[in-house]
Amino acid sequence: MNTPFRSKTSRIPLAVAAVVGLGAFGFFFYQSMQAVPTTPVAPLSTRVTTEGGLTIVTLDETTQTISGIQSESITASRHQVEHLAYGSVLGVQGLNDLSTRYSMAQADSATAQSAVSASSQEYERNLALFKANQSVSLKVLQASQVTWNTDKAKLQAAGASIRSIHINARQQFGAPLASMIGAQEAPLLQKLLSREEMLLRIVLPLGVDLVAPELISVESSEHHRETARLISVSPQVDPSTEGRAYLYRAAATLPVGSKVVAYLPLPTPTSTSLVIPEAAILWFGGQPWAYVQIAKDRFTRRPVADQTPYNNGYLVSTGFESGERVVVHGAQLLLSEEQRPPITASACKDPECDD
Repeated sequence: MNTPFRSKTSRIPLAVAAVVGLGAFGFFFYQSMQAVPTTPVAPLSTRVTTEGGLTIVTLDETTQTISGIQSESITASRHQVEHLAYGSVLGVQGLNDLSTRYSMAQADSATAQSAVSASSQEYERNLALFKANQSVSLKVLQASQVTWNTDKAKLQAAGASIRSIHINARQQFGAPLASMIGAQEAPLLQKLLSREEMLLRIVLPLGVDLVAPELISVESSEHHRETARLISVSPQVDPSTEGRAYLYRAAATLPVGSKVVAYLPLPTPTSTSLVIPEAAILWFGGQPWAYVQIAKDRFTRRPVADQTPYNNGYLVSTGFESGERVVVHGAQLLLSEEQRPPITASACKDPECDD
């Protein structure tokens, strides 16, 4: 009966010893942690400095590799001096409707022509018989004459309809396209109707002494250029714009009503400018920028002023120099680093230090 009581009593000294041992271990561990000095990690804001009015973002090469930051050299390029103009993609449904109406009118004309030919022969035969021996009554002769006159009126109406269609086509789409309606060989008309090519109206602004070039470049919102060829002067203009309008054709497909930018080559010598890749352009504060790598681990942001879209990039004449490297991948990361608010470092990590 006394054995269990002695067993419980013997466990008490062991528990006390364990508590004392754990306390001693914790004390020595705390002392060792206090004795080992810790090297504070430099806050992220220390990578951004200001030198000579320029904001410099400094990133070591290892961080650049991990972050995927890449840059490439910019070079000078000779290019044709261009003038900007604007336009839109026109619908060709009206052209298709006119073509359909022309085909129907042409069929009516052919039918009327055949009827006129037949009724004319019938009238001439009846007239000859009536004059010979009056084997044909006057009533039959007059009826054949009425039929012939009716068929001639139908033929004239079909011809007038065809002429009206051509006039309507010239008023909407100009003489060159109007002349293709009903033609046996009209590949351009078929390409426009099948949407293999698109029809453009380009407006040259007032006050610009420039003849519409035979070939121009047009660019949509996707910043991809296409070559467009002149068709004719546009007989219609957009009421919202002022200037001389011309019709062009381009081998591309864009939604009807899309706005395009046109680049018209000027009759002047070529010019030399720097080409900033489109991938290097970063929009911030409503204007384009590019990060320039001024050293292996140093970057600064510059505005891309007076830029002109060119060959999947932008032409610039100031602000950059040939041979400089611009960031083409990771520019947004650099901007985030530059705009990050500064972090104040503190040597004490204990919340009681704030008191």
